[in-house]
Amino acid sequence: MKTFHDLGLPQPLVSSLEAAGFSTPTKIQVEAIPSLLKGRDMLGIAQTGSGKTAAFGLPILAALMALPGRPRPMSARALILAPTRELAVQIDEAIRSFAGSAKRVSTVLVLGGVSRHSQIQKIAKGVDVMIATPGRLQDLVDDGKVWLSETRFLVLDEADRMLDMGFIGPVKALAKAIGPKRQTMLFSATMAPNIADLAKDLLNDPLRVEAAPQGSTVVKIDQRVILAGAKAKRGVLNELLADPALEKVIIFSRTKHGADRVTKNLSIDGHEAAAIHGNKTQNARQAALKGFASGQKRILVATDIAARGIDVPGITHVINYELPDDAENYVHRIGRTGRNGASGIAITLCDGTERSKLRDIERLIRRTLPVSGDLSLANTTGIKAGPAGEERGPRSAPRTPRNPKTQAPRRAERQMGSFAGLADELGRSQPHHQPSDAPRGKPAHGKPAGAKDKPGKQRWTRSQKSAAKARREGGRRERVA
Repeated sequence: MKTFHDLGLPQPLVSSLEAAGFSTPTKIQVEAIPSLLKGRDMLGIAQTGSGKTAAFGLPILAALMALPGRPRPMSARALILAPTRELAVQIDEAIRSFAGSAKRVSTVLVLGGVSRHSQIQKIAKGVDVMIATPGRLQDLVDDGKVWLSETRFLVLDEADRMLDMGFIGPVKALAKAIGPKRQTMLFSATMAPNIADLAKDLLNDPLRVEAAPQGSTVVKIDQRVILAGAKAKRGVLNELLADPALEKVIIFSRTKHGADRVTKNLSIDGHEAAAIHGNKTQNARQAALKGFASGQKRILVATDIAARGIDVPGITHVINYELPDDAENYVHRIGRTGRNGASGIAITLCDGTERSKLRDIERLIRRTLPVSGDLSLANTTGIKAGPAGEERGPRSAPRTPRNPKTQAPRRAERQMGSFAGLADELGRSQPHHQPSDAPRGKPAHGKPAGAKDKPGKQRWTRSQKSAAKARREGGRRERVA
């Protein structure tokens, strides 16, 4: 079994790795590091949790240790592009952890969603490693705040996700700004046609390293499917979370709104949970991740995009509350557990509308997932029958209608009296006979009783209006005669 020293890394860097607890390289590190130390470009097909951050980070650190002096102002010697803020933060922490005391490496995070001022200040002094999301970095380059002409190392991590998010333009523009005198490393979980085209444009005679076949999942992850109606999922989730074995759980939702809804329901049902998605501020997302990693929050609810880059140790379970639209995202989701040789459990809740998505996932991972539950018998209400026929559910009492008028009995439900009583009521509603000296065709007081400006009085009925009209017409005929 090879060691990091056998891969050709300098001894100070190996000592830092050992002090940080890294002793044995992974498969992708063994295959990639020797060639990257020689300056070759590389195309890596690697799933999350395979150790690819060290595969590209360690050779870059080794090269930086050999460079004299400091980086020039407003420039970076190495640029690492990541699709999401969370992944960029994880890479930054890993790079500084790998370097340890071997070299004082200066790093800067260039991310959207936070102030540009502090980022520009750090870049102005010059940095060794810049970890950035493409959109924010492109803005700074366009504004003349960053010069990439001095950059010698370019890494595209999770390039497939960057292309899915529409960053193909900024990625190519940034690579062009660096120039051809660079070493480029491209990592992707899949080898889609657009990734092949991008690799052809950016890489020069690359070494191809495939740490795991496309669509494969970690063997030590126990994958299960529970069939449940859409409205029954909340009850099923509560039953799962009642098991203390679910110590640290990530729950995936397909949409931002869905993630907020699941988090709210969990809070109502007595579970401590935090949510991360694109609508959250960077500070809120970092606070949620920190609380989850420290154990203050047992549950983290996330969307696919926001969860990319989450590398929290000890995640025991991943629960897919909703299946992803893209089957490849399933592989990324469950990869949050079972990392670095540990075991994990992935549970997927599937309703009738998601059966086709489940089949797509099984085709991608080339295996049939064990299924429990009967969708045709699934409780679609999410409420279980309690003792003595009582029903219990997440709510202790029915909702109170906001409009009190909705509680009034409908007209059809009112008690109807006898015909005589109804006639008597109608008789009382008739206006009093007018005096003989009152003008014909008009009521005694000038307006029909019950007009809007005189509340409390009764309106004329249709028959009364017709009778008044007939009297007026009769009066006119008499005057003409």
